[in-house]
Amino acid sequence: MSSVKLQLHDKGNHVVMDNGIARVTLSKPDGIVTGIEYNGIDNLLEVLNEEVNRGYWDLVWGGAGTAGGFDVIKGTNFEVIMKNEEQIELSFTRKWDPSQEGKAVPLNIDKRFVMLRGSSGFYTYATYEHLKEWPAFSLAETRIAFKLRKEKFHYMAVTDDRQRFMPLPDDRLPDRGQALAYPEAVLLVNPLEPQFKGEVDDKYQYSCENKDITVHGWICTEQPSVGFWLITPSHEYRTGGPQKQNLTSHVGPTALSVFMSAHYTGEDLVPKFSEGEAWKKVFGPVFVYLNSSTDDDNDPLWLWQDAKSQMNVEAESWPYSFPASDDYVKTEQRGNVVGRLLVQDRYVDKDFIAANRGYIGLAVPGAAGSWQRECKEYQFWTRTDEEGFFYISGIRPGQYNLYAWIPGFIGDYKYDDIITITSGCYIYVEDLVYQPPRNGATLWEIGFPDRSAAEFYVPDPNPKYINKLYQNHPDRFRQYGLWERYAELYPDKDLVYVVGSSDYRKDWFYAQVTRKKDSKTYQGTTWQIKFELKNIDKNHSYTLRVAIASATFSELQIRVNDANASPLFTSGLIGRDNSIARHGIHGLYWLFNVEVAGSKLLEGENTLFLTQPRSTSPFQGLIIQTPDQLLNVAFCQNQTPEPESTQVLQLHYQDRYVVIENGIFQLTLSNPEGFVTGIRYNGIENVLAYTGKEYDRGYWDLVWNFPGKKAKKTKGTLDRIEATKMEVITQNDEQIELSFSRTWNTSSTTAVPVNIDKRFVMLRNSSGFYSYAIFERLQGWPAVELDNMRLVFKLNKDKFHYMAISDDRQRYMPLPDDRIPPRGQPLAYPEAVQLLDPIEPDFKGEVDDKYEYSMESKDIKVHGWISTNDSVGFWQITPSNEFRSAGPLKQFLGSHVGPTNLAIFHSTHYVGAELIMSFKNGEAWKKVFGPVFIYLNSFPKGVDPLLLWHEAKNQTTIEEEKWPYNFTASDDFPASDQRGSVSGRLLVRDRFISSEDIPANGSYVGLAVPGDVGSWQRECKGYQFWSKADENGSFSINNVRSGRYNLYAFAPGFIGDYHNDTVFDISPGSKISLGDLVYEPPRDGSTLWEIGVPDRSAAEFYIPDPNPSFVNKLYLNHSDKFRQYGLWERYSELYPDEDMVYNVDVDDYSKKWFFMQVTRKHANGGYNGTTWQIRFQFDDKMKNLTGNFKLRIALATSNVAELQVRVNDLSADPPLFTTEQIGRDNTIARHGIHGLYWLYNVNVPAASLHLGNNTIYLTQPLATSPFQGLMYDYIRLEYPDSINYITRS
Repeated sequence: MSSVKLQLHDKGNHVVMDNGIARVTLSKPDGIVTGIEYNGIDNLLEVLNEEVNRGYWDLVWGGAGTAGGFDVIKGTNFEVIMKNEEQIELSFTRKWDPSQEGKAVPLNIDKRFVMLRGSSGFYTYATYEHLKEWPAFSLAETRIAFKLRKEKFHYMAVTDDRQRFMPLPDDRLPDRGQALAYPEAVLLVNPLEPQFKGEVDDKYQYSCENKDITVHGWICTEQPSVGFWLITPSHEYRTGGPQKQNLTSHVGPTALSVFMSAHYTGEDLVPKFSEGEAWKKVFGPVFVYLNSSTDDDNDPLWLWQDAKSQMNVEAESWPYSFPASDDYVKTEQRGNVVGRLLVQDRYVDKDFIAANRGYIGLAVPGAAGSWQRECKEYQFWTRTDEEGFFYISGIRPGQYNLYAWIPGFIGDYKYDDIITITSGCYIYVEDLVYQPPRNGATLWEIGFPDRSAAEFYVPDPNPKYINKLYQNHPDRFRQYGLWERYAELYPDKDLVYVVGSSDYRKDWFYAQVTRKKDSKTYQGTTWQIKFELKNIDKNHSYTLRVAIASATFSELQIRVNDANASPLFTSGLIGRDNSIARHGIHGLYWLFNVEVAGSKLLEGENTLFLTQPRSTSPFQGLIIQTPDQLLNVAFCQNQTPEPESTQVLQLHYQDRYVVIENGIFQLTLSNPEGFVTGIRYNGIENVLAYTGKEYDRGYWDLVWNFPGKKAKKTKGTLDRIEATKMEVITQNDEQIELSFSRTWNTSSTTAVPVNIDKRFVMLRNSSGFYSYAIFERLQGWPAVELDNMRLVFKLNKDKFHYMAISDDRQRYMPLPDDRIPPRGQPLAYPEAVQLLDPIEPDFKGEVDDKYEYSMESKDIKVHGWISTNDSVGFWQITPSNEFRSAGPLKQFLGSHVGPTNLAIFHSTHYVGAELIMSFKNGEAWKKVFGPVFIYLNSFPKGVDPLLLWHEAKNQTTIEEEKWPYNFTASDDFPASDQRGSVSGRLLVRDRFISSEDIPANGSYVGLAVPGDVGSWQRECKGYQFWSKADENGSFSINNVRSGRYNLYAFAPGFIGDYHNDTVFDISPGSKISLGDLVYEPPRDGSTLWEIGVPDRSAAEFYIPDPNPSFVNKLYLNHSDKFRQYGLWERYSELYPDEDMVYNVDVDDYSKKWFFMQVTRKHANGGYNGTTWQIRFQFDDKMKNLTGNFKLRIALATSNVAELQVRVNDLSADPPLFTTEQIGRDNTIARHGIHGLYWLYNVNVPAASLHLGNNTIYLTQPLATSPFQGLMYDYIRLEYPDSINYITRS
């Protein structure tokens, strides 16, 4: 990349962008490109032209009652949008006002030009906007044009096989050129270069289809050779779909990027905007690419190959990240659609046919085929592969229909459902099936259904009117004057085609044109198709299908066996494509289906007469793509394909198992235990770990103890919940719900005193199943402690190797075998294993630990595994966390090596014993855990299987929208109408920050059982309902179960917890509006200094790189680098002799404050506590302060630790403050960045502080383990209360 800095020079009437490679001059404020300096050439543009005629955006418009016309768009206002070391972006705008009505197109136009550092060229794009109140108008064309220097650029390239040295523009002038049937076509009679003599030059000979307009331009072949190219990385902003033809480069030398035109379609593709119709569209960016070759030995035409390579680079970069306009949608704001398209035509194949190389795209909702006339909005197209799979990426948000057409089949496909694209979405549509028009088997056919007449007979041109490029070329139809060849080939009679003996490649003229009678008059033509029929059923009809590739002011009349009869069918006047004159082989596509009564047909020879009667011009006519006649359905075998079978829900009993299936997958459960022993899906016999014990595949379990019992080695501790009764709760066409229950026996002393009812639900047409469980204790039952409750799935390790738990936490995973010695070596605790000799060498040296993949409750929405070989995903989707313990930040395990997938509903991880669910003697309790959705998805071969993650995220959104589910049969799970809601607005009042109340933007607001301030983070028996406040502090907590709650909240950026003492009684249908609530965070005075950000996390502090011997590659250069193993040991390496000292006046907490205060390991194997110092200064202004300063210390976690605070005396005993021993979070060992939140407010007497240097000592003295320690969230020292208010209220 060039090290030359970007420069912007303002020269009064011009502005110049310069990156050391190219220098682009634009008029100011017009925004006309007047000069491009490159590679020693002072201006690539035509200096003989007026400045306004060199590089410009233009349009052609019309208004209601006004002529409109051609408009070179000149800006009236210039603005530098961006200027930095990487990019310059300039804006040239023109705004419309009502005084210009009838005189100027009613559009606001913003032309942008962008130059990047190190880029060999520049980008341009424009935003057009029509406001709702503005008058009607039409927009026939808009484009950007560059006129190059004619003495330099002589070689033009538009495709690999369409490039040549070109005539000069002077050759087209009278005396050197002779205009032909229309001004664009000129016969070169005396060109400056004799080699062009006798050729025809016509810009339309170089038109291209949208899909092929990727790069085109010109080469200056003189040394140093230079290329000028227009690169179009996307066609989303072009109109008319992928086959729409547009001009490109042509004699001038001219290079065009045409965004909108009526060429090859006519008025149908001129957008007409009504009065009151608002519209906005971004055209571009396109890249103006400049390249050069300074080596005399290099063929200058190599520049074309380089331009193609650059085009690939640009296409891979699309959507661009650099445009500054908010109207240009970036990658992360776009969506994607993936799927497969099949064709069902039982007269061709009894099986579905893959839509090989079909065109499939998204355009605004409309009728089938409407996309080819759609010209106001965006379109997104791709081609299917040989199996019919497609992937449309980078789609702007909006509502679309999905359209398609398939070469080899007539007609248009349309997917009727509206597809709503949102930011980041991946939408997977199941196999789509197109049924092309068909009433019976084919009797005969002419041509090939591909929307083109290229397969028919295209004659050689008149030798007087040739373009040498197209001699012996597949695009021979681009020669001038081929319409005149018809009358020469058929001087007396029109074309007659005999089915069975004629060959359409030789005998069917590609265009049905008029016949010239004399110099000024023309006549229509009638073509005949002769064919034989036997055994005609006079009581039934036949169907004639005629597909037309283009029509220009023409009409198709069809007669059968009588040329003089009234036509059986007429199309009426159709088409304004002008494809015949403009050397096209297609325009707009038309399909006509004509019923032919059997009574009109004859035994033996029959004749169809195809008449085009309109004849005022040589260019009127039809390009008939493929007419074919089909037998009536009554005469065909298998004429009516049998409808596809509709899979129904089925329930089977097999020995000790119960099996449910819905045609998508099959679920097998042990009976009556309720273990999931098998899941058959998409050709995989069992996605579970079928080689293990059946009870160790898919199961609910819990960890429990009687109070005071610490040993966990008996059957009573880990309970893989075995049911004793199976019951079919619901079985109908829509749903099967099974119950596997276990009732506690009051005489038992070895079983957990809880009744448990596990439920499994399968719905019709659902690609997965739901599971939930009801846990209940009755009054009078003995005390018990519940540590852990979860739903576990262990997957087939031969299949599932790729794990995904979030967008940026997914990877290929080691095998469980890799953790077993000697392949793996356990580290400081059994869960952490270093992989020494893994089966896959890529994992060698890495550390695997299930805790590296923990997640916060708020983020556990979907996670799971992908079998990349089978393109199958297994996902656990949690649409609500109402049943999980301890609020939105509580961390849980998810998926990890096994491959294992967990749904944990309650655990003590990252909290410790404070979150054990303890029940007293006689305490009744009931709670529903779930439902969670076990979702299975698959992609066909050819689609990236890792996209299954995105499709699973889409399904998650669907499940969230369905919550609370309405299908659960248990009365213990309340439906939506049995729930209530709470809404309001949370404000923060801190008069030391703002005189106004501050909206609690991004705060977490929730309902939990009544308790104390912050008690929600230790609450685990009831339900919790949380929401995030918006930028105004507004919140809405929906679908709240009936019950009594307090409202709790915490706001990032502020310490402490909000607690509303009011007990809210939620009842079915209740809607409680709380209005404005005000949280006043702890504060006695203004801030003297602070360390960190109050967000309940230590993530903002310094997190070191891991020991290279103990890495997890996922977290290298990752925002969650704290998840690496062994970071606690890095403290001693960074501070080998003395503990951390932090100077508040000079140090940066993100670089200096170690993220956890841990013990220090000493040489004899033991550990020492650590003391950190915070140093700060008092100046003379502080000498008269009295009272107490307030030290606020917020801890993000603590594990068997103590915090002692001393001020200016390390030996003070007792310390100024101690927490005593707190916490059992074990966050340090488990790679967390927070656990339970603790807030301490310490009075620091002013008398204990001095003028000059002061030190606060933070000591953590407990030291029997490397995992003891603290993480700080935030520390603040406040002045005494008497000073520094912003206001007093």
